Parts: sequence; C-alpha cells; structure tokens
Amino acid sequence: MAKFALGDVVNSDKGRRGVVRAAYKSREGQQFYAVEKDGAMDFFEEDRLTLAPRVELAA
Repeated sequence: MAKFALGDVVNSDKGRRGVVRAAYKSREGQQFYAVEKDGAMDFFEEDRLTLAPRVELAA
C-alpha cells in the first residue's frame, strides 16, 4: 500500500518540497513516486520522502 496519496505535499531527502503526482511500483515491487516541483518532475523511492508539515494560516 502506498504511504503517500496523490496531491500530498512531501519533502525529499535533498530538502526539496513538492507535490505527489503519481505513485507506482517497480518490477522489483518497490514503491516510487513522481513529485512535481515548479513544473518539473522528479522520481523518488518511498523511503526518501517524508510528509511535509501542514501549515495553518492565521485568519
């Protein structure tokens, strides 16, 4: 089962933040994600990503 859902904001181990646009498994069964940042796509293994903290805006 995927750890992240489409549309989740995640941080990579490189310190970059992006939005999950696709989730898929490799032939070996490892979970990968396509993450969009500024219109560019990066592809990460599941263990290299963490869920970004939600930011609450003041009213």
